[in-house]
Amino acid sequence: MKRLNAFILGTALATSLSVSAQSTDIVTLKKKLAPWQPTEISQKDDQITVALPDKNVSSEVYSLLISNTCTPIWTKDAPANYLNGIKQINVVNKFKASGYSFENPLNVCKEMGDLMEKPAEVKMLSNTHLYKAK
Repeated sequence: MKRLNAFILGTALATSLSVSAQSTDIVTLKKKLAPWQPTEISQKDDQITVALPDKNVSSEVYSLLISNTCTPIWTKDAPANYLNGIKQINVVNKFKASGYSFENPLNVCKEMGDLMEKPAEVKMLSNTHLYKAK
């Protein structure tokens, strides 16, 4: 019984440490992107990957997802250093094989916030390229 209690305590501690170690970017994105039910939101170096539960990522879903990613910046709701140092956000399918990549998200989101709807969409798309797994 003593070992079981120690195991449970250790597991709880490890879980709480991993949650607190998550970057504010990941925590914010998990909250903002919840309607799309991503299967994973992870960060590796200067890239964030958002895996969606579908076989394909449509351009419409991608555009809406990027808008929700930028919303905290536009509403001045973003935590300190939100997306600072992130060079790319990859929005990929459930196999992490294909999708879209959004380059320089912080700067582009700021620029999009100053534009009307159509020019903002053009700005977003001009900083987007197709993602194919390596």
